[in-house]
Amino acid sequence: MKKRINLFSQRIDNQTATKFILYGIRATYGVLLFGVVALVVVTMLYVYFSRSVTELEKTKSTYNRYILANTIFNKEIQRFLQKYTLLNGYLKNDVKGFQYYLNVLSIIQPLDVADNLESFTIDTSRKVTFSLAVPEYKRGLEIISFFEQESVLEKFDALSLESFNISPNSPTYQLSFTGVLKELE
Repeated sequence: MKKRINLFSQRIDNQTATKFILYGIRATYGVLLFGVVALVVVTMLYVYFSRSVTELEKTKSTYNRYILANTIFNKEIQRFLQKYTLLNGYLKNDVKGFQYYLNVLSIIQPLDVADNLESFTIDTSRKVTFSLAVPEYKRGLEIISFFEQESVLEKFDALSLESFNISPNSPTYQLSFTGVLKELE
């Protein structure tokens, strides 16, 4: 009996092993290449973000210096804006009180008691209250009859005598009127 040896069988096993080794080497190179590429990308991202953070910190420090340098100026601007807002509010609600005061003085000028005008108030609806002080009862009656005249009443939308009192400490009579003045032209 003869024995035969197959020389090709060992060769096939070596080719398979070589194939696996080549696949392993290629996989190692692939993983190594992927790792190098990933490392480069991560490094580039780190550099990019560190530069942007540095720029943002510079901008922040610039703004902080600007804010610190202009704090007093900003407070003055805020105070100015507050005063401007108050002035605008006043002008919106202004009833031209001084002009109406002069109007009341011109109305009572024929009485020659303008110096005796003790109080004067007016609101946004032109509702006016004023008080006159006179030393005599007879003079007080003359003032009442003066305000009953048609020429005087034409200057008011409404007018009424609120009170006619005598002061307890001095012999003066106080006449208080309430009314609505006609709108100035």
